[in-house]
Amino acid sequence: MTPIAQHALVLTSAGRSLSATCFVPETVSRTALLVLPFAEERKGALPVFVELARALAERQTASLLFDFSGCGDSDGAFEQIAPEAFEADCACAWAWLGAAFPAAPRLILGLRTGALLAQRLAARHAETSALVLWSPVSGADFLRQLLQRRMVNDMVAYGKARESRAALEARLSAGETVDLDGYPVSGALHAWLLGLVPQPVVSATCVLSGGHDEKTAAACLPEGAEHARPALRYPPFWNTVGHVDLAPLIAATADWIAGQKAGAPQPAAAPVGHAAPDARFVSFPSAQTVRAVFDAPSGAPRGGVLFLHGWSGDRTGPHRLFTRFGRRLAEQGWLGLRPDFVGRGLSDGAAADASIAGMTRDARAALAVLRSRLPPGAPVAVVAICSGCKVALSLAAQEPELDRLLLWSAESMGSLRSAATGLRKTLQALATYARKLSRPETWKKILRGHVQTGMVTKALTRHETRSAAEAAAEDQTLKRFRSFRGPLLFVFGGSDPDAPGSSQAYARYCAAHRIPHEIHTIPHAGHSYYGEAWTRDLFELSERFLSPIPRPRP
Repeated sequence: MTPIAQHALVLTSAGRSLSATCFVPETVSRTALLVLPFAEERKGALPVFVELARALAERQTASLLFDFSGCGDSDGAFEQIAPEAFEADCACAWAWLGAAFPAAPRLILGLRTGALLAQRLAARHAETSALVLWSPVSGADFLRQLLQRRMVNDMVAYGKARESRAALEARLSAGETVDLDGYPVSGALHAWLLGLVPQPVVSATCVLSGGHDEKTAAACLPEGAEHARPALRYPPFWNTVGHVDLAPLIAATADWIAGQKAGAPQPAAAPVGHAAPDARFVSFPSAQTVRAVFDAPSGAPRGGVLFLHGWSGDRTGPHRLFTRFGRRLAEQGWLGLRPDFVGRGLSDGAAADASIAGMTRDARAALAVLRSRLPPGAPVAVVAICSGCKVALSLAAQEPELDRLLLWSAESMGSLRSAATGLRKTLQALATYARKLSRPETWKKILRGHVQTGMVTKALTRHETRSAAEAAAEDQTLKRFRSFRGPLLFVFGGSDPDAPGSSQAYARYCAAHRIPHEIHTIPHAGHSYYGEAWTRDLFELSERFLSPIPRPRP
């Protein structure tokens, strides 16, 4: 395999810091700017983009991946970002790529809303050598889909939609801010998205729609022999939980790019001189290289907080929960470390090789790095979500001197797991799909053959599965954890189907072994707290739990 250097960078766009990563092979003959989609679609897209960047490096193509302002690890609160800033961010990343590799032709690839932003960027820069669009979606259709998800989520949480789609659209049109999928969408962003439509470009273009939104895909493809529209279908991975095999999409994309304009191969120099390296971004060894980010206070830290994300997540957490909470804690004097587990996010390795044992190994390595930045004897707390809670318990079983654990939506381990959990998840999935069947859009997809039946089957029948050996290992972890005496805070969402069984099981377990603990349920909240009110309650509960920890003595 081609050796690949991976550089964490900070770009400056209109005074804001953008988190970026550059993937650089030993020899570079072209470069690619990778434009992620907005909001929560970034979560499902990031692993695929990282995999693509590595495939492109095998073809002498250096790639730059960045987070928009108010997204991922970049600066800003999403609701406070002027929508024009997203175009400025693209222009900033494009300029950096040209400065870092001036002799290499530059191309652009974007997904969903990122595809239309990539198209806008290409239309303004005639030097764009090629353009690749994955499942392009107009801003109006993106908004419609966000509103649909808001309606379905409300039905799951409350049994009915609290507001009609027409009422939500009216509020947005009037300039109000509406909470959609855990992201506050402002009236200004709503108006800007309505104007995000396909436009003509002169660059050689490849559109891989995957069977999604064929009308927009057709509008994005100019006429000409140099343009391509491969008939390759793939699932909507930007909305999918868990690992999805997208090898055919990545191979088709990388092969098409390899056939585009290339410059004379040049040995790659480290491009970090063209952007400010930042001490917040660190890497350290585990089974493979783990990449992480620090959230640092302005003065001496009162203690440390280690964040452990879920099975299919990354260090930013669902709808930036970890990014936002880590920064809030930094303002209160905490030093936070948010790692990507091996095979996840921006860390090395393959997602298919992940395991709780491997994630625990990564967490121990991260804990050592965090402690190296803290005063001697400073307390360390752990914040974890979903499967990350299993990692937190496994870590505390091996590192009993941890001060306390904050466990959000903890999955039950070993024999604590109820046989009814899978049934509750199946029933909730059935109810969700039944509600979707009441929408005309769903029937249109069914009649056109655009429903991913395999994904539906997986959602209904394939929940978390464990081998007997894995269940036995989890029971051994619980046996070792009995001696832990730091307090625990469990927080669950009221509409999370896993919450009743897990909360009751952990309450019995902690009481039986005299482990100090609190259990809170946020009414109506889902597993990942997709709502600003639920997020606020989650943060307030967690901050109160941390507040008694004193600062270390000088």
